[in-house]
Amino acid sequence: MATLDVARGRYRRSSFARFIRDQRKWTPYLFVAPFFITFFVFTLYPMLRAILMAFQESVGFSNEWEWVGLSNFEEALTNDKMVATALKNVIYYTLGSLGTQLPAAFLLAFLLTSRHLRSRGFFRTIFFVPSVLPGVTMGVVTIWLFSESRGFANALWLALGGAERIKWTMLPKLIMPRLLTIAFWQWMGNHAIYLVAGMSGIEPSILEAAIVDGASSWQRARYIVLPLLRPVLAYISITAAAGSLVVFDVPFMLFTGGGGPAAKGWFFVTYIAWTAFDRFRMGYATAIGWLVFFLAIAVTIIQLKLFGFGEAR
Repeated sequence: MATLDVARGRYRRSSFARFIRDQRKWTPYLFVAPFFITFFVFTLYPMLRAILMAFQESVGFSNEWEWVGLSNFEEALTNDKMVATALKNVIYYTLGSLGTQLPAAFLLAFLLTSRHLRSRGFFRTIFFVPSVLPGVTMGVVTIWLFSESRGFANALWLALGGAERIKWTMLPKLIMPRLLTIAFWQWMGNHAIYLVAGMSGIEPSILEAAIVDGASSWQRARYIVLPLLRPVLAYISITAAAGSLVVFDVPFMLFTGGGGPAAKGWFFVTYIAWTAFDRFRMGYATAIGWLVFFLAIAVTIIQLKLFGFGEAR
C-alpha cells in the first residue's frame, strides 16, 4: 500500500511538471488571469460585501458592524421621507425628460437627415457635444445659468419684460424646471443622433414607395418611420430612465451635496452619498442602493413590455 501511495505521488508530481513545462497549457490562464483578478477584487467582492452591509449598520466611527436584519429596508420604505422625495423627483425627472427630449430629438433627427441640409456632420457634432461634457461642467453651467445676479435666465427674463429677478435657488417649485432645462440641453442631441442612425438604416425604397402612394410627411413619420424606430426608442427610453435613477452630478453641484431648498431636491444617489458620508450610516445607504437597483430592473422590464419586446408575434 505504501508503494502504491508513493507511485501516486510521483504521478501527480510528474503530471504537474509536464503541465509547467508545456507553455501551451498554462499560457492561456496567464492571459485571462488579470481579468478574473480585477473582477473578483473590484466587482464580485464589493457586491457580496454590499449584500452583507445592507443587513448591518456601522457602530459609530469604529470598524464594528451590528446585524439589524431587514430594519434598513423597512425604514427606507416606510419611515424615510427623503426616500419618498427622491422617488417623486425621479419620476418627475424621467417623465419630464422623455416628454420633452424625445419629440424634440425626433424632429431634430428629421432635419439632420434631410437631403437639403448642408454640413449635416457639423450640426450633428454641435448637438452631440453637450452629452460628452463632464457632469461637473454641466453643474457649473447650471449654477451660472440660473444665478440670481448674473445668470442668463434672469437676463432673458428681464429682457422679456419681467419685473424683478427670479430667486431660482430659493424656490422649491423651480428645482425641476432648472434640472429639466439643463437635461434637455445635455441629452436631446444625444437622442437625436441615435434616431439619425436609426433613420439612416431605413430602406429608402420604403419611403419612396410611400411618397408615390401620396403619403404626406406626417403620415410617413407616423406609420413608417416611428414603427421602424421602435428598438431605438426603446433603447433611449430605457437608458434615460436608468440615468434618471442615478443622476448625481448636477443636483450635487446645484445643492452643494444637500437637498436644496426645503429639502425638495433629493435624488437617490445624492441622498445615498449624504447618508453614507455625512451621517455615517453605511449600512442604511447600502440598503437604499439595493432598492434603487431592484427599481431599475423593474422599470426596465416594464419598458420592455411596453415596447413589445419578448412577446411572440
